[in-house]
Amino acid sequence: MNQNLICQSCSMEIREESHIGTNHDGSKNQDYCVFCYKDGAFLQDVSMEEFIENSLQFAPELGMSQEEMEAYCKATLPTLKRWHCTCTEACASGYNPDCTCTSNECHCRDANE
Repeated sequence: MNQNLICQSCSMEIREESHIGTNHDGSKNQDYCVFCYKDGAFLQDVSMEEFIENSLQFAPELGMSQEEMEAYCKATLPTLKRWHCTCTEACASGYNPDCTCTSNECHCRDANE
């Protein structure tokens, strides 16, 4: 792979083709890694806060303390597609069928359920 892909859920650099997430139809979804997104769905249905808590276990692998990992996640995750709502105008009207964010501030999912 010669592209620099960053998972828009966990911020992992996607270095291998096999680590690219997949859509419902099996096609590659270059926004997400396979550890976060597979077959058109996120593997963890959690809030950003819960995702950060779950991520702390990987701190040693990345050479970080849990405090450093938590600070990194709190600074980075809100800037990523999954956690950053980009459809605020549609949210105000209560519906955006194309919304994929899981931000607590987004209400599109509520309207779709």
